[in-house]
Amino acid sequence: MSKTAIHVISITIPLALGTMAALWTSLSLWYDMKEGLIAFLGFLAVALIQIMPLTTNFLQMDRLTPLEAERLTASLTKQQYYWMGLLFAAIATMVIVIVGAALKDRIANVPPVFWGIEWAAVVCFLIGASVSFVLIKMLGLFEGIMSLHHLRGELVIGAAKREAAERMDALQRNAEVTRQIVPSDYGSLVRPPH
Repeated sequence: MSKTAIHVISITIPLALGTMAALWTSLSLWYDMKEGLIAFLGFLAVALIQIMPLTTNFLQMDRLTPLEAERLTASLTKQQYYWMGLLFAAIATMVIVIVGAALKDRIANVPPVFWGIEWAAVVCFLIGASVSFVLIKMLGLFEGIMSLHHLRGELVIGAAKREAAERMDALQRNAEVTRQIVPSDYGSLVRPPH
């Protein structure tokens, strides 16, 4: 599946779920779930704050070729942007849940918005869409960790193979030098003169 299709899906599904939340859920339902949602979003934010520095430390690898170092840096930069985007989405969703829950009683008597849409439905839409957006984007968290793991493994194996080849080459050069230093008649029996 192309990246464009994935981006479209990651936006259209939350919009559809947000619309369903606006049509078929009440603000009191989201109010009752607010503690669980806040705990989940807080846990996700803390996990992201911890994983971001770990991802940065992946750059500390020895014996990379310049091409491998550029490839690793590009992957890590892309992943860091993903982590930051997900962290921002989790924090924004937490704020939406908190504010939405706080508005539960205050917007009950407020006149509807345009086209007769109730404010409670708007808040339900925002909460439903933002929570489902975070959940969908969270799936990329696992994919990102595994892709970095595979890339790092590939680069470590490549560096280990290069080091093994360099050691073998050094051993062969040492054997050649040793052969050149030792005289050709070294180790032969010499008879004493009569």
